Amino acid sequence: MNSLRKLQRYGSKSYLIQGDEVVLEKHVSKFEELENSIKKLSKDVKKYQECILDVTEHEKRMTSDLSNSLLCHEDEKTRSLVEEWHSFIAQANSFDEDLILITHRTIGEPLKKFQGVFTETKGALKKRDQSMQDCMRANQKVQKLQEKEKTGANIVKLEAAKQNLTNLEQDFRNQDRSLKSDLPLLYEGRIEYFQPCLEALIKAQVEHSGNSANLFSENIPSLKKFTMSELEFKQLQNQRLSQIHALSIVGDN
Repeated sequence: MNSLRKLQRYGSKSYLIQGDEVVLEKHVSKFEELENSIKKLSKDVKKYQECILDVTEHEKRMTSDLSNSLLCHEDEKTRSLVEEWHSFIAQANSFDEDLILITHRTIGEPLKKFQGVFTETKGALKKRDQSMQDCMRANQKVQKLQEKEKTGANIVKLEAAKQNLTNLEQDFRNQDRSLKSDLPLLYEGRIEYFQPCLEALIKAQVEHSGNSANLFSENIPSLKKFTMSELEFKQLQNQRLSQIHALSIVGDN
C-alpha cells in the first residue's frame, strides 16, 4: 500500500496539514503492519489445513504399504496391529475433515472478511489524498485570480473560486478528522475481533485430539497391553539391533 508514502510526499507541501500529521502517519504505519500480519496468517491457515490432509494421506499410504508387505503377511500379530491402525485412520479422517472445516469457519472466513476493511480504509486514504490535491489546485487558482485585474468578471470568478475552495477544504477536513479518529479504533478493535476466533479454533483442536484419542483406544486394542516405557523400548530396540549386527552375514559399517 502506497498511502503512507503519499502522506509523506504531499504532506510537507500542503498548507492544509496540521501539526498532528505525524500521528496519522503512525496510525497508517500500524495499519500497514496489521494488513501484512493478516496476509501472513491467512497463508499459514491454508498451509495448516493442507498439512492436516497431508498427514492423513501419508498415514493411509503407510498402513497400505505395510498391509502389502512381507512383515504383515508372515506375522499375524503385526498384521493385526496394522489392520487396527488402518481402521483407526479411516475413521479418524472424518475428524480431520471436521477440523479443516472448523478452521475455515473460525479463522479463514473471518480473516477474509477483515481484509475487506483494509480495502475500504485504503480507499478512504486515497480519497483524502485526492481531496488534498484538489484543495491545493483550487488554492492556486484563487491566488492567480487575486493577482488579476479587479474587473467585474474577475471578481465574480474569484468569489466562485473562493467558495469552491472553502467547500473543498471543509470536505478534506471532514475526511482527515474521520481517519484520525477511526484508524486508532480500527487497530484496537483487532483484538476483540480475533480473540473469539482463536478461542474457537483452540477448542476445536482440543476436541479433535480428544475424539482421536478415544477412537484410538477403541480401535487399537493390541496396544492396550503395551506398557513398556520409552526408555525400555529404546533399550530393547538397541538390543535387537545389536543381535542383528552380530550375524555373520551382516558386515561392519
